Amino acid sequence: MHKIVTYTEGVPHSVAAQIGQLAQQNLTDLSMLGVPPSNSFYPMCQYTLSTEILMYVSRVGELDEEAPVRLVVAFADEVRKNVIGFVLYLPVINDHKACGLTYMAVASGHRRKGVAREMMAAVAEECPHIELTCFINKVPVYESMGFYVIGYRDTQIVLNNRTDSSSGEMAALWTDPIFESPECRQIQSQLVQKHGLKIMRDAERKLERLVDELKRKAEQFVSARAEQIVEYRRPGATVVEVAPGRFKLQDVDGIDCQSSRPQPARTQKI
Repeated sequence: MHKIVTYTEGVPHSVAAQIGQLAQQNLTDLSMLGVPPSNSFYPMCQYTLSTEILMYVSRVGELDEEAPVRLVVAFADEVRKNVIGFVLYLPVINDHKACGLTYMAVASGHRRKGVAREMMAAVAEECPHIELTCFINKVPVYESMGFYVIGYRDTQIVLNNRTDSSSGEMAALWTDPIFESPECRQIQSQLVQKHGLKIMRDAERKLERLVDELKRKAEQFVSARAEQIVEYRRPGATVVEVAPGRFKLQDVDGIDCQSSRPQPARTQKI
């Protein structure tokens, strides 16, 4: 029987290492880029994503007042040796009953066994107001857990287990230093040596086109649900789309279905 543990202070190195591996194995679902394994940038994206997640893990229990980070881990059994899932979330500053779920993954052999639902319940024990983003294909999973679609952010759909976001802010990491690090540049150089500059530039263009397509689909998905989104936010209201991702309620205040703090999906330049 799996065991769910919430970390509010130092995370063991062995646990952190397994989380990094699990992040790399689930890159396509976790990255805002949705980068597929077939893209030549995949190994570099694995590095940047796992590095970002491990930076968050290292912050668990540190800077709790100004930049709180929490981690929920699912273990295969009571021994707490084998990690089969994790959730990273950031409590909202000045509103610690709300949080943003930054990353969640479950090992492929342990899905559809209630692991994600139990980890989410552990998050809700501390922060009952939860917001997250995911790709369109994962929306039904979170809707089954009681989440509502409230907008889109870049390539992903924004969901909340209430009908509005918290008004507070979260202390998210600035990730540019990861992309500019010597380690990242070394991986990039190795990929160019392995595949050639032409193939890598082609991979870059493909990734940019994919991101553009994902953004377009996210916008279309939310636009198609505009009436529904407004209905459960303000029953009886009529909505009119005045710009992409922007909806105005007739005879009431406008409501922006796109996040006010968007985080751009970033592709690496060579």
